Amino acid sequence: MKHVKYLIVITFLGFQSCESFLDKEPLDIISDAVVWEDPALVNAYLADLYFRTDFIELRGNTTEQTSFAMIASMGGEGRSHGAHHQSYVASTNVITSSGIPDELDYWKYQNIRDCNYFIEKIRESVLDPEVIDQRIAEVRFLRAYMYFQMVIRFGGVPIITEPQDMNAPKEEIYVPRNSEKEVYDFILAETAELVEDLPSQYGSQDKGRPTKWAAYALRSRAALYAASIAKYGEVQLDGLLGFPASDVDPYAQISYDASKAIMGNGIHSLYQQHADPVVNFQNLFLDESDDNKEVIMAEVYDYSKNRAHAFTLRAMPHDFNGTWGSMWYLYDFVEHFEFADGRPGTSISRPELTSQEWSSEELFGSRDPRFRASVFYPESPWQGGKTLFHSGTLRNGQTLTSGTSEDGWPYKAIERNTVRTGFMVRKRCNENMKTEPVINDETDYIIFRLGEIYLNLAEAAFYLGFDDEALTVLNDLRARADMPEKEFISEETIQNERLVELSWENQSYWDMRRWRIAKQLLDGVRMKGLQYIYNYDTKKYQIKLINAEGVARTFLDRNYYLPLGVNRVTENPNFVENPGY
Repeated sequence: MKHVKYLIVITFLGFQSCESFLDKEPLDIISDAVVWEDPALVNAYLADLYFRTDFIELRGNTTEQTSFAMIASMGGEGRSHGAHHQSYVASTNVITSSGIPDELDYWKYQNIRDCNYFIEKIRESVLDPEVIDQRIAEVRFLRAYMYFQMVIRFGGVPIITEPQDMNAPKEEIYVPRNSEKEVYDFILAETAELVEDLPSQYGSQDKGRPTKWAAYALRSRAALYAASIAKYGEVQLDGLLGFPASDVDPYAQISYDASKAIMGNGIHSLYQQHADPVVNFQNLFLDESDDNKEVIMAEVYDYSKNRAHAFTLRAMPHDFNGTWGSMWYLYDFVEHFEFADGRPGTSISRPELTSQEWSSEELFGSRDPRFRASVFYPESPWQGGKTLFHSGTLRNGQTLTSGTSEDGWPYKAIERNTVRTGFMVRKRCNENMKTEPVINDETDYIIFRLGEIYLNLAEAAFYLGFDDEALTVLNDLRARADMPEKEFISEETIQNERLVELSWENQSYWDMRRWRIAKQLLDGVRMKGLQYIYNYDTKKYQIKLINAEGVARTFLDRNYYLPLGVNRVTENPNFVENPGY
């Protein structure tokens, strides 16, 4: 008789009502047949699948959770503090055939097998048919999401939709890779059915489950990726990687239609609960009430149920959090943010930046409200005080690095804030957080939101030649941030708007790769930070550009696909490694 191990999951979910029943068998093993007869056990199995999907890219080190910086670091948005952190090492080292760091990897075939097994077994269940159909749809969504996360890393991967027998012959176990196109087509075929099978809304007790609009959102994102790879990439390995150029319009149309469906559903709308655009954008990621209609799907956290993370405490400045701030914006990425009047973020040249003094307002307070909402910069407000980054204070011709002025100005910021980049990550930080325990942040992690869908629609419309519509949608999103309208639409405008709106939301790295501009933006670049000396007499800063990274980055053409790695290729004789590795 088959058995399924469940003790951890059941304890985690708190199914105390099962306690006497579970005593009939060893507490860490439950009969497989029993699982599919009990809704609580089915839900426990499903909850474990949700957890192991790793929506929060990437869960990685659950103790310190510096892995939150992995995707942002790879995309040049920022870095974690420690040079030993895997996210920093991965973004500044050459990726080879030996494989990729665990926190960047995503190879979920054990999960895929468990999804397939769940679908097979629940179909034989005596549970209510509506419950069976609902749970199957959820698992198919998780499986499609996992395939999406794998295809954006590796290109073509094996599509497996039946649970493999662990004792089957090798020729059945070691299946070859499907093409990149086949994987995207599989995801789109699944979501085409899931938008019909999943409910439009849930009650509050089922928050975190995918709706039909989450399926549309995955469809919108996946089809857009496929269209852009067809537009900017090339076919390789006899079609295993890439798409023909003729696929741009068909995939763009799918993304366009899915985005339109969400935007016209009457359920989701842009978050606009606060008149101040800075406050509004900050609260978009923190407001978990029913008033936040922008969120399409989120991973739910609740400290009281042992579900929490440490994002806020690992991001906010050291002098406020009592532990240590770990995540930093890089100045190279900061320059993507325009000024509030529409001037490019690079309109203050680097020579100009370092040749005169600037007030915080001139450099940072007058930028796009999304910058002010997303970044800790010198004198930005936080928890009733100001975040400070200066390395010293110039007063009466002397540079002071200790003590305070008579009005309370510290002549030097806390040491940790004076190194690395001069900016830290504010986006998604909860200002009401307590400092202990460290892992007590229960802010939900947004997987899909309407702001991304606006950007998906603009890009797909642009590919299809609907320039006026692309411009209108882009300006609608900018209006929410109180940014002036763009008069013309272009590829560069769309790309920059997406980098700004979605910064530190685990998207920019994948966007740079699918647009095939990562080499241009990252290769040979040693990212910069700013060092500040405060002039107490003028109330302005003298600024120096510093190296925020120990070495220049390397991004090779082969890195548009990550390597499967020598271990996987050796284990499966049917695998072909990606080019260049």
